[in-house]
Amino acid sequence: MRRQDISEAHKHHSAISASIREKQEARVFELGVPLCPQQYFYNDRPGWALWRKYSKRLLDARVLAYSDGDALLSICKAELNGQAELKDRLFRETWKHRKPFDAPVVAGDSIAGFIKQVAADRASFSQRLIPTETVTLDEHGGRYEESAEDATTIARKYCIDSIASPDVGQDLKRACSRWLETLETGHLRGIFWDPVEARRVIEFAKLYGGLPNILPWEIWALASIFATKRASGLRVYTEVWLSMARKNGKTRFAAVVGLFCLIADQEEYAEVYAASTAREQSRIVWRDARRCVGDNLELTAHVKRWAGELAVKDTDSKFCPLASEEKSFLGVRASCIIADEVGVWESRDAWDVLVQSTVSRTQPLQMAITTAPAHRMTFAHEKFSWCEKILRSIVAADHVFAAIYRIDAEDSPKDIVALRKANPSLGTTLQEAHLVRQIAELEEMPSGLNNFLQFHCNITPENSITRQGSIAAKKWDACTGFELIGETDPMKASVKFMELNFDTPCYVGIDVGMSGDTTAVALLFPRARFSENAEPIKRPTVVVQVFQPEVGILEKERLWGVPLSVWARQGFLQLLPGDITDLREIKKQIVDLHQKFRIRECGFDPWSFPTQAAQLNEMGITCVAIPQVPSQLTAPIQELSSAIHSGELVHFGSPMLAWMAGNVVFAESERHAGLKLEKLSPNEKIDGISAIVNAWHRYLSNPPSGMPMMFFIDNSNGGPDMKADGKGGLVPLAPSQQKKPN
Repeated sequence: MRRQDISEAHKHHSAISASIREKQEARVFELGVPLCPQQYFYNDRPGWALWRKYSKRLLDARVLAYSDGDALLSICKAELNGQAELKDRLFRETWKHRKPFDAPVVAGDSIAGFIKQVAADRASFSQRLIPTETVTLDEHGGRYEESAEDATTIARKYCIDSIASPDVGQDLKRACSRWLETLETGHLRGIFWDPVEARRVIEFAKLYGGLPNILPWEIWALASIFATKRASGLRVYTEVWLSMARKNGKTRFAAVVGLFCLIADQEEYAEVYAASTAREQSRIVWRDARRCVGDNLELTAHVKRWAGELAVKDTDSKFCPLASEEKSFLGVRASCIIADEVGVWESRDAWDVLVQSTVSRTQPLQMAITTAPAHRMTFAHEKFSWCEKILRSIVAADHVFAAIYRIDAEDSPKDIVALRKANPSLGTTLQEAHLVRQIAELEEMPSGLNNFLQFHCNITPENSITRQGSIAAKKWDACTGFELIGETDPMKASVKFMELNFDTPCYVGIDVGMSGDTTAVALLFPRARFSENAEPIKRPTVVVQVFQPEVGILEKERLWGVPLSVWARQGFLQLLPGDITDLREIKKQIVDLHQKFRIRECGFDPWSFPTQAAQLNEMGITCVAIPQVPSQLTAPIQELSSAIHSGELVHFGSPMLAWMAGNVVFAESERHAGLKLEKLSPNEKIDGISAIVNAWHRYLSNPPSGMPMMFFIDNSNGGPDMKADGKGGLVPLAPSQQKKPN
C-alpha cells in the first residue's frame, strides 16, 4: 500500500476503535465485538486465541454486545486457569437467556431497489418527454395528473399560496413566480419538469434523509433542484443559492441533497464535499449526513462511515468535509459542492476553485446555504445581490435556483408576523416563543439589534441603515404594461408599441455619458395606443434606448455586475464604435426618431449636449436645455414617482431600465428642499431614469393641447425667478410673482 493509503487506513481503524470503546464504556447494548478491557492482552497468545474463539461463537449466535467486554475477558481467564465452574456460571448469567439481536439489514433490499428505480426513470425520460409541453409524462407513460400528496402538486400549491400570502417576502414571491412561469412555458426555452424525479427525491428525503414530515418549502426547493431538466435529461440547475434565518433546517436540507448526490444521482465516482473555510464549519453538514446514515439501517448497510468520509463501495463514491484552512481545494473532482454559511467566507477564491473542480462532471451541482452576511463587502452579499437581479429578470440565468427568505425593507424587525418571511420553518424547527423572547430582550438591550437583523431577519445590518434606492422594485415591476400590449417579452412589447404609436405626440429626454458611463434616449408618450385602431389613453409610457462604447464593455460588465453583453445581444443596449460616446450618433438617433414619431420637444442636460442640440434646433427639432438642479427636476421627479406608485406608468419591463430604476435615489436638496437624482454608487447607473425625467420636464412645460402647463421656479443662478413659456424656453415671472428675498 502507498504511505498515504496506510495513513488513511490507520485513521479509519483508530476511529472505529474509538467508537467501539465509547459504546463499551457507555454500556451500549448492541450487537458487536467489544474491545478487550485489558491492554496488550493480545500478547498472551493462548488467551487471545480464546478471546477470538468465544467472540466468533457468540457473534455468530447474535448474542454478543459491545458491553460484554469484561464478561468475555473473565471467561477467557477462567479457562486459562482451569476454572470450569466459573466459566460455565459466567456463560449462564450473561448469555444463556439472552434473546438474539435482530438480523442485519442487507444492502440491496430497499435502497438498492430505489437506486435501480431512479436509474430506470432517468432512462425513460426521453420517451416521456413531450417537446411542446413543460411537464413530462408520468412513470407509466400516461399524462401527469395532480394528486394532493404528490411532490409536484405540493410545490405548485406552495408557490401559488406564497405569492398570495402577506407572510412571504418579495424576493421569495419572485422566486415562486419564476418557478410557476417556468412550469408553464419552460419548454419554449428547452426546460422540462419531470414529476417522476420530483416524486423520487422527496421519497428519498422521507425514507432516508430523516425528513418524514418534510415541509412544503423543502419539497418545492428539493424537487426543483433535481426535477427541472434539459431535453437531454440532465439537470437545469447547476447552482443553488438558499438563504434564510438561522435554525430553519437548511443544514439538514443540504445534507439530504448531498446524500442523494452520493447515493442515487447516477454520477460515476461521485465526489460530494461539504465545504467551508473553517474545519469545524465544514463538518456540520457532513455530520448531519452521517447521522442520517446512522439512523437508517438500510443506509448503514449501504454507506460506510469512516472518521472523515462517507463511502459507497459499489460506485467508489465519497462524501467528505473539506476546509481551506487544513488542505487545499485543488485536486478534488467534485460532483456536488455544498458551501455552508458562505456569508462568513472572506473572498470568492475558495468558491471559484471548487466550481472549477466540477468542469469534468456531466451534471455538477454547486449549492450555497447561508444566513445574511454581517456586512456588504462580502462575497455572499455580491452573490445574493446577483440572485436578486435574476429573480427580477434583470439578469437571465436559467442555471441558477435562488430562494431568499428575508423580511422586506418596510417591515419592522420586531413584528413577529413579518419574521415569518425570513423563517419558513417557524413553528417546526424554530419555535415562535423563542423569537418573542428575543424581541423582548431587544427592548431592554437595543445593542443586540444588528445580530437579530442578521440571524433572525436574514438581512445584512448595513442594509437597514444605509441609503436605499427610491423606486421600490415591487412598484416598478408592477408597471410593465404587458396586459395592455398583449406581449410578455420586453423587446417584442416595445417594438409593437412603437409601431402602434408612430403618430402619437411624445417627448424625448437625453442623458449623455462619455467613456465611463452610458447614454440614454427616452421617449415619453403622455397618451398612448396599445392595440390596433384603438384610441390613445392617458397612460404615461416610456421607451428607453441605452448606448455604450463597445471598447471595454466586458470590463464594465465585471465592474458593474450586470450582463451588458447579453443586453447588447438582446437589443436593450446599443454599442457604439470606439472607446468614447460619439455624440453624432446620438444626434442621428434623435433625427431618426423625429422622422418616425411626432416629437414635440427634446430635453437635455446643457453640460454635455449643447452643440448637437443647437444643430437639431436648426433642423426644426426643438431641443431645450434643462439645468440639472432641484428647482427644475423636482416637479418631473414627483410626477414620475407618483406614476410609479399609482401603477399608471408603463415601461414594458426592460431589464436594463429595471437595473437603473433600482439604483436611483430621489435626493432632497438641503438648500432648496427640492429633489434631484443621485446614484447609490458610481457603478450603479441611472442614465435611463435621468433621460425619462428630462422628457417629463418638457412634457410638463409644454403639454399637448387640453393638458395643464406646469410652472418651474428657477433662481439658482441669482437671477429673477423664471417660468416655462410653453414654447420650449423660460421667461421671467411678473414682478408681483417674484419671491421676496429672505
